[in-house]
Amino acid sequence: MKKRIRITALLLAAAMILTGCGNENTSSATDSGSSATSSAGTDSKEESSVTDSKEESSEAESKEESSDAESSDEQTESKEESSVPETSETVTDAPETSAPETSQTESKEENSVVETKPVNPDDTPDADPVYSAMIDRSLMELGNLQRMKAFFEKLEKGEEVTVAFIGGSITEGMTAGASLCWAKLTYNALCEQYPNAKINYVNAGMSGTPSILGNIRAGRDVLCHKPDLTFVEFAVNDGMEQEYKDSYEALVRTLLEQEGSPAVALYFTVIKSGHTCEKHMSEIGRAYGLPMVSLNNVLSVEFSEGRMTWEDYSDDESHPNVWGHEMTKDLIMNMMNKAKAKIAEGGIGDIEAIPEKWVNNDRFYGMKFFDDANPVEGFTMIDTGSFSGEKDTIQQFPNGWGAMIAPPDAAPMKFTFEGKTLMLLYKCVKSKRGASLRVIVDGKQTGEYSTQANDAWNNPVAVQVFTGDEGVHEVTIELVDIDGKLVTAEILGFGIC
Repeated sequence: MKKRIRITALLLAAAMILTGCGNENTSSATDSGSSATSSAGTDSKEESSVTDSKEESSEAESKEESSDAESSDEQTESKEESSVPETSETVTDAPETSAPETSQTESKEENSVVETKPVNPDDTPDADPVYSAMIDRSLMELGNLQRMKAFFEKLEKGEEVTVAFIGGSITEGMTAGASLCWAKLTYNALCEQYPNAKINYVNAGMSGTPSILGNIRAGRDVLCHKPDLTFVEFAVNDGMEQEYKDSYEALVRTLLEQEGSPAVALYFTVIKSGHTCEKHMSEIGRAYGLPMVSLNNVLSVEFSEGRMTWEDYSDDESHPNVWGHEMTKDLIMNMMNKAKAKIAEGGIGDIEAIPEKWVNNDRFYGMKFFDDANPVEGFTMIDTGSFSGEKDTIQQFPNGWGAMIAPPDAAPMKFTFEGKTLMLLYKCVKSKRGASLRVIVDGKQTGEYSTQANDAWNNPVAVQVFTGDEGVHEVTIELVDIDGKLVTAEILGFGIC
C-alpha cells in the first residue's frame, strides 16, 4: 500500500510540474496493514486497519516545488510544521502528572508568544479523498450552535477569547509533548484562521485522571480562566459505573452555566482494547445540544477496511502518536469549520436554556475543591493532626498534607464541611508502606481507603467517602496501623458539594 501511494505521489508531482502547478499543496499518505480492535458502546468492527493520508496545511506551498523523484519518497512521510507570524498568546497549563514509561508534557510559562502563519482554509487544495472521508466521519453532531456562534463572532471582531481543554493524558499531550499535542495544534489552527484575535490557551489535561477528578478541579484549573470555549475529553479515562456518568454530566453542566454562556464541545477517544465511554457521554451531549466528535467513528471503519492498524495511530495502548495528535486536530477543526459554515447560513437563533432535567444524577453538581491554598466556604479545618502542610505533595496538587509516622503515635485530621457529598483526594503509591485512611463522618465510620496499589505511579486518586443529608458534618481521618511500623500517606485535598 505504501509503495502504491508513493508511486501515485510521484506521478502527481510530475503532472503538477508539466501543468505549471508546482506550487500546489500535496498531501502525504502512509501506513497500511491490519489489526483487531473493538469498542464498547460504539460501532467499531474487529479485524480492522488505515491508510492515514495526512492533510498538509497550505503553508507547505513553498516547500513542494522539488521534482526530484528520489527525495519524493522521503517527503511523503514527513510532516511539515507550520511557520507562523507573531501572535499574542496566553498559555496556561494544569499541573502535570508523570505516568510510567511515557513521556511527560513539559510545562509552559504563561504569557508565552506563539508564532503563527495565517491560513485561509477555503484556499486549501482538496485533500486525499480517503483522508477527507475519515475526517468527515468523526463529526457526530453539531448541536444547536448558539454558543459557538457567539464564540466565532468574538473571533471575527478580533476580540480576546480563551479556549480551554480538560481531560486526561491524551489532552495533556502524552507521547507528542506540549507543542505537538492535539490541544495546542487546535489552538494554533485557530490562531492561523483569526490572526487579529487574541486567543488564550488553557491546557487542563492531567494524566491518569477521570471526569470524577476533572469535576473536582474544574474551578481551579479551568473556570478561573473564564473560557469562551471548552473541549472535554474523558472517554477513555472514565468507566461505565454510575459515578462516572454523574461526574461527567456535572462537569458539562457546570461549564455551560458560567457567566457569558460559553461554548462546550465533546471529544470521544478510544483505546486499543476498544474501551470508550462514547455511548453514555454522547447521550449527555445530545441532551445539552453540544458539538461532538468521535475518534472511534474514524478508526473503526479504517481498521475494518484494512487501510490502517492501531500502530499507525498510536505507539502504545492508549495515546495518539505525533501524527495521531495531528489527525485529532483535523477532526476538531473539521467540526469547527462545519459549525462556522452552518452558522453562516443563518437561522441559529438565541442561546437556549440549559435543560432542567438531568440525564443522570445531580449528586456531584456544584463540586468545590479544598486544599491548604484553596479555601472554600463551608469547609473548616479544625486540626491537621499528624498531617503536615509544610512539605509539598505531588506537582498536580502541591498544597495537601503529608504524614510519615507510626500509626500508634499518629493524631487524626479533623474538620467540618457543609454539604451532602465529600470526596477525598490522595496520592496513590506502590510502596507497601502506603497507609490506609479511615474516614469517620458524624461519629460513624464510612470506610477505609488504601493509598497503596501495585500499579500506582504517585498518581492522584479521588474517591467518594460520604453522601448524605444536606448540612454540616464532622469528619475525622485516621491512619490505619499496618504492623506498628512507619507508614506514609498524602492527602491532596477534598471535594465538597
